[in-house]
Amino acid sequence: MPSIKEPNYFCIKTMPKDHSLRPIRDKRKYLNLFKDVIDEKIIVDASPHYLADPEAPHLIHQVVPHARILISLRDPVELIFSSYLKKIGVGVLHMSLNDEIQNALHKKIDPRKSSLNLEDGMYSENVKRYFDIFGREQVKVIIFEEFIKDAKGTVEEILRFLGISQKLDNFDAEAHNPFSIARGPIARYILSHRSTGFIAKKVFSTSVREILKDKVLSKKSPKPKMEPQDRETLIRFYSEDVKKIEDTLGRKLPWSNFKN
Repeated sequence: MPSIKEPNYFCIKTMPKDHSLRPIRDKRKYLNLFKDVIDEKIIVDASPHYLADPEAPHLIHQVVPHARILISLRDPVELIFSSYLKKIGVGVLHMSLNDEIQNALHKKIDPRKSSLNLEDGMYSENVKRYFDIFGREQVKVIIFEEFIKDAKGTVEEILRFLGISQKLDNFDAEAHNPFSIARGPIARYILSHRSTGFIAKKVFSTSVREILKDKVLSKKSPKPKMEPQDRETLIRFYSEDVKKIEDTLGRKLPWSNFKN
């Protein structure tokens, strides 16, 4: 894996305004990310925004038609709430979840500011696009909730899909990214502005940046709960698409918000 986890080279249309990394558009710079490759069996580009971008699968297929595609899907209601909490924690969102949802539903979104994007949880067309272009044998869909329940088993399943026969010993199944909030206005400014992220990547190693973020700029806080009315609104919004993705995958998904 390159040092830049999400290069987003093939992402043309779906990069959010508040994303901390600018997409790498230059072919030479993109290929330079993999300059240390010798004879590794798997080379990874882990850019989640490729899923929603309508052009990305075509562009990827043009360059690497034999690519193996991994897609991770989470209950869309929980996905949106998690996104909201993350943005609240770093100070790029300030309104209640209900207000953010209503703004998103009625398209009252200021393009200059961060906001919730409910389209992030609409999976059916995006997954079908990858199936159509790469074929189902080259696309594996991982369900986040199943990964959490059996992380080791899911990772071993992924390795088999990638053609790697390997058992995992001393597997670290520790939960990462607990809910946290900025320690104050200065920390909030640092965490919420893209320019500080660019500077930090030039100055500090990944491990130092993580320590600064987790120990200095942020503090752990009890995770808020979603209001029942907000949950119901999101369930109604996503119900039809969840049925479509279940039809596409040919299975019932273990998402507690859509049991009926």
